[in-house]
Amino acid sequence: MSSSQTSPSSPILSLPGEIRNQIWRSLVLSPVPLSVAPFCQTNISSRLQQPALAFVNKQVRSEALGIYYSENTWFLGKIGYHAIPNDIKLYDFHLRLSRWRTLLGPTNTRCLAKLSLGIDGRCYAWSDDGGISEDATYEMRVVGEGVLKFERNGKPRCLCRLKEGVEREATRDGAVLLEVVKEYSASYCETVHEGECDGCGKSRLEKFGKSEVTHLPLWEDIVTC
Repeated sequence: MSSSQTSPSSPILSLPGEIRNQIWRSLVLSPVPLSVAPFCQTNISSRLQQPALAFVNKQVRSEALGIYYSENTWFLGKIGYHAIPNDIKLYDFHLRLSRWRTLLGPTNTRCLAKLSLGIDGRCYAWSDDGGISEDATYEMRVVGEGVLKFERNGKPRCLCRLKEGVEREATRDGAVLLEVVKEYSASYCETVHEGECDGCGKSRLEKFGKSEVTHLPLWEDIVTC
């Protein structure tokens, strides 16, 4: 690309910000969730892969990456404990998130607003009919100032376990949102099952007997039934 195309006086940079953002969206948004796994392999370069648009110039990079990280859905991985392709154990899942956050850096991490993860059905207690529970896909995203939307397999999910003030902070800082999802995944270090919150009426995780996942910074303990 020529210098006239990348200079601050380039015609595209003279357009109103809303129009520029529409152009950037058409170039950096994906119709499907983007997997973070390819960015977190220890046997590949630690250089973060980003859309080519991010390397045009400083202004375009700032505008395009803000959209790229905040408006795409990022699939963090599928947690499982069996020899199933593409599943990842909880410990390795947490290592992946730490590596990805380091690669992103504080500015890009702060932009994160849509995160998802999968859970192998074998991580749950046996279902009522004696079979293996269905796999779960969780998605948590920012929908407004101080408001998160949490879903399991496309259905609303209870957020009542979040400690006071966490939801608001997670809508302001993607680093907090990422930590919220990471802590939630820790619920699967033990066998859990699906229940219903008495407060909001939405589905939630419950545990028979005392939970080992206690005293998390962002979530209250799993309800014991």
